[in-house]
Amino acid sequence: MEKQSNSLKPKIAYGLFDWASSPVPTLHATFVFAVYYVSSVSPDTGSAEWAWMNSLAALTIAIISPIIGASADRNANRKTWLGLMMAVGIVATSLLWWVEPNTSWIWYALIISFVSIVAMESLFTFYNALLPSIVSNDKIGSVSGFSWAAGYFGAIFCLVLVLAIFILPEQAPFGLQKEQAEQIRITMPFSALWFLVFGLPLFLWISEPRVKNEQESIISTIKQGVHTAKNIPGMVRFLIARMLYADALVVVYAFGGIYATNVFGFTQDEVIGFAIAINLTAGIGAAFMGRLEDRIGGFKTIRFSLVCLICLSLIVLIAPSKVFFWVSALSMGIFIGPLQSASRTVVARIVPPEQMARIFGLYMISGKATSFLGPLLYGILFSIFDTDRAGMAIAVVFLVIGYVLLGREMNRE
Repeated sequence: MEKQSNSLKPKIAYGLFDWASSPVPTLHATFVFAVYYVSSVSPDTGSAEWAWMNSLAALTIAIISPIIGASADRNANRKTWLGLMMAVGIVATSLLWWVEPNTSWIWYALIISFVSIVAMESLFTFYNALLPSIVSNDKIGSVSGFSWAAGYFGAIFCLVLVLAIFILPEQAPFGLQKEQAEQIRITMPFSALWFLVFGLPLFLWISEPRVKNEQESIISTIKQGVHTAKNIPGMVRFLIARMLYADALVVVYAFGGIYATNVFGFTQDEVIGFAIAINLTAGIGAAFMGRLEDRIGGFKTIRFSLVCLICLSLIVLIAPSKVFFWVSALSMGIFIGPLQSASRTVVARIVPPEQMARIFGLYMISGKATSFLGPLLYGILFSIFDTDRAGMAIAVVFLVIGYVLLGREMNRE
């Protein structure tokens, strides 16, 4: 493991995997397919349907993550699980190509989207667990920040490509029919292929530590993971707080493009331009704050990021025009990346290697156990008030509660 920690190739492969995977949820769940679904597949009730589907996906992830994380720890086969979830995500995302712009495809789109989201989110249980094996503790913030930044820039590059190749040309390439929205639908298999190509180096350049935990069953392995979390000072409180502020980010990711479209009248091209811009600011924030985090610690980085996000999200919520929305939303991007990166490194720094995947399974629970509430409440508030502003308000509420629950310090990091 020491040899791997001193090698550059594993660190590059780790960042490349973020570069590879990020375009899938960016194009699918947030900025392209989600907007296409709401505007063209189910224009009357699409926002609510997308909310219910995301709620069910989040609940499913919360249930399965600790189980598969415990299994990975027990058998030391994190890369095997990672490859399986990657394959499912690639296939499911590619199948969204068939979704035509009419209501007869609603159920197909929702079911396949559900499978894609569950697979793409679940794989991070194992991806996160590999982080401590490729870098020493004092540099873990920099590598985590680098990988988050690589993910954002990968999403930007992929967005630019699909915009230039498929969406903007007056005549769609490769015989694609614009009247059937094929220039939009093709982005799904394209992002899946991107993931396949750039995700492979992780499996070639990163060696998984063969540290098994010989428990009698997966259930006992999960119980041991819970026991470990309880014995780490401040860990349970941190996981509960993360549960809330992660809920806020789920709402932002699931409905950012929809919010821009329904509230400010963004066109599909404008939504993609917005996606490129916010991923750029998020990438810059993740890269810069990763180095700062190694100096001040992940916990302080989280607190600082949350304060900034609360203030900026309030401006997004009440923004009277596109200009206010653009400025405040892009500023939010600077702090979203550091919040996610620092949350991962707080766990990675202090958890025993042989229990890494199971604790990250619990970490996934803290990101998903109640995250179905965000989309659910978004859908309810949208249905009651008939405006996406009401739905997005729930993100602000979750950020505030998460900050309060986090507390002022963590005893051990």
